[in-house]
Amino acid sequence: MDKDLFKLLPKKAFKLLSVKETWEIGASITRSLFDKESYEAQIAARIKSWKYSNIQIVKELPLTSKSVLTKKDGENILKIYFSQFFEKDLAVHIDLRKSSFSSSDSFYWAPSNIHYHFKSSFIDGVCALYKGFYFDNAPEFEKGLSLLGIMRDSMNETQKHEVTELFLRHFGEGRTGNVKFSLKNLQDSFNAIFSYFLKEDIPLNPEFAVLGINLVTLYLTLQEIPHELNVKEVFNQVVQNYQK
Repeated sequence: MDKDLFKLLPKKAFKLLSVKETWEIGASITRSLFDKESYEAQIAARIKSWKYSNIQIVKELPLTSKSVLTKKDGENILKIYFSQFFEKDLAVHIDLRKSSFSSSDSFYWAPSNIHYHFKSSFIDGVCALYKGFYFDNAPEFEKGLSLLGIMRDSMNETQKHEVTELFLRHFGEGRTGNVKFSLKNLQDSFNAIFSYFLKEDIPLNPEFAVLGINLVTLYLTLQEIPHELNVKEVFNQVVQNYQK
């Protein structure tokens, strides 16, 4: 994986991780680059369980492709991003940069060989956080924060309110309106979160660094699309698909 992607995360994130945790994450991601057998198994399993006929999973992208991503392409990429968290038995393919996609007569996704198995509790926390936000369900949102180790029983009510508001700001206006993706806005939001973690001595789950890279690659791609995207509607479609 391009080491420059790590540089797009705030340095404060790595201040919250031990050297051992940082090394273990890096080693795990590096191993995935060369584990062809694991990659092949993950692709086969994902194709078997995939729920979107308009998004084709391939090992190699077609040679012909539009150079400019459309609004519909952006919605398809969001479906891919969210769907991976609802198939928690499978690894998440981390790199969602533009080179993983192709759009011509159909939309194609060639999952990156950089794949990572998040712990089940972490995936549950991410899903609860998204459901709590987009379905305007405060208890579910707080459940997600708790599962991720952010909301702690030892916190007083003021601290719980502060951390909830911090993450609501991180998610932005997506619950009530469309979103224009901006990597700078994501980086500023990450910086605010990690600054608060440092101030309040909240430990950072090391898997946050992996999720952070996943989000950075998503934003790198989607910020090229000149249109706002209805993220809430896409998320609702994904949830409905996986509740069938």
